[in-house]
Amino acid sequence: MRQSTKTALLATAALLAATLCVPKSALAEPVRWTDWASARAGANGSAVGQIALGDGSSIDVAYSGQLAFWDAPGTTSYWQDGGGTYTSAAVDNGPGDHGMLAMSRLGLRTLTFSHAVDNLFFALIDLNAGGYEFDQDFTIESSGAGNRGSGSFSKQITAEGKYRLVGSGDPHGVIRFNDAVSSISWSSLGSETWNGFTVGTYGAAVEPNPVPEPASLALVGLGVAVVGYQRRRARPAIAAGVAAA
Repeated sequence: MRQSTKTALLATAALLAATLCVPKSALAEPVRWTDWASARAGANGSAVGQIALGDGSSIDVAYSGQLAFWDAPGTTSYWQDGGGTYTSAAVDNGPGDHGMLAMSRLGLRTLTFSHAVDNLFFALIDLNAGGYEFDQDFTIESSGAGNRGSGSFSKQITAEGKYRLVGSGDPHGVIRFNDAVSSISWSSLGSETWNGFTVGTYGAAVEPNPVPEPASLALVGLGVAVVGYQRRRARPAIAAGVAAA
């Protein structure tokens, strides 16, 4: 094997290894936002929608809790972006015209998914003065100006181990839940005219012990080839050393 071929193999293996080690959020995948299909407003409201994934499958989403109104996909879009409000290193694309659910009162809300999801993104319009208190930890991805003003987010952890999102001004933006979830619950801690949200994700959570991806198998094959080549190169040197002795 020529030195140039060996160098090319090693470079390809290194590139594949680097690609496989990059966090999913750094690969600039599009976020798949929920298309809300129907809703019922009221103190005990509900809504259903779907997240259409890139492979043709989908995840069903169900909401329960107080609902002031909803914005159907393709109608009035409330997701105006003041510049980086709904996008970040982890989020390439904001909710656009995929729709929204609007809340206006205190109380508990729940979202349930037909399949657990990794990297659940929660986009907000005008967080209320009291904030939201979640049962899952989250990371603030972005905040800024939007449909109803501008402001910023901050996170608090309560003595009871809850995760509270609070804001200053009229914050709009995106948070991301840190673990795979099949449902999330949160309490709205303030009442106002309305504040809106929707959710999205890269895709379904990976099942335990998944079948290796083609890139992983290719990396293993390249590793075996390089090791085999190095061993074959070592044998003549050993034989020459024995003969000289």
